[in-house]
Amino acid sequence: MLSYILLTLGGLLFGSVVYRYDMHEREPWWMLALAVAGGAVGMSAAFFLENALLLAAARSGLPYDHHLVHALLAGTLEELAKFAVPVAVLLMFRRHFNDPMDGLIYGAIAGLGAALYESVWFMFHGPADPWLAMLHQRAQDAVRLLMHTCWGGVGGFALGLVVMKKPCKAQVAKGLAGVMGLHVCWDLFVGFVDEQMFVHRLVAALTLGATVVWFGYLTVLANRWSRQMHAPKSKQKLSSRIIRALLTRRFK
Repeated sequence: MLSYILLTLGGLLFGSVVYRYDMHEREPWWMLALAVAGGAVGMSAAFFLENALLLAAARSGLPYDHHLVHALLAGTLEELAKFAVPVAVLLMFRRHFNDPMDGLIYGAIAGLGAALYESVWFMFHGPADPWLAMLHQRAQDAVRLLMHTCWGGVGGFALGLVVMKKPCKAQVAKGLAGVMGLHVCWDLFVGFVDEQMFVHRLVAALTLGATVVWFGYLTVLANRWSRQMHAPKSKQKLSSRIIRALLTRRFK
């Protein structure tokens, strides 16, 4: 029970932080709830396909590197599953996709839902000792929530260009390729490694840093576009808000 409470609180915390980024044209709460659910359902489908394809590869009798194939499948299928959520919002709920930040916001929230599903899955497939499992998983959950949220936001970011009536296909391809590469790299050197050495920790730090910096840059950029579209006379900027939050430890 404690594990579920901590996981729920962590998810609410990450969700509220992402929601704070959307300063000029906020999304209704029920759309965000749908995005979380969509991310969880998408992750479930990705897990099913991963297992089915890995089983087919094992039965084929052909030689292959299990960790490499698993990492490639996870990085590709899971990121596509998260990306499908902002695409669905764009196509089915167009009036709620009216801000340059919406691709990033819906993608990030879908990533949050995917991370929550994955964390619950690992709760049922973790170490046998409940206390060790809880301590181990809580540390992993925090990183998992951060990474999946950022990857989902980066992957969906370029869809916001549709609102600005700008071409987005090339940017979408770059964003998806980038997050898939980061995801595969993370799984190869961290997620699927039993014993981590210095090189694994180094790659983990670089991957985490690149993910957070990329997400932060795109967030500031999308917020600038949002302000230009919805509040061109506003002097409120995301960068100044973040600095004030760090100084006062709260958003005003």
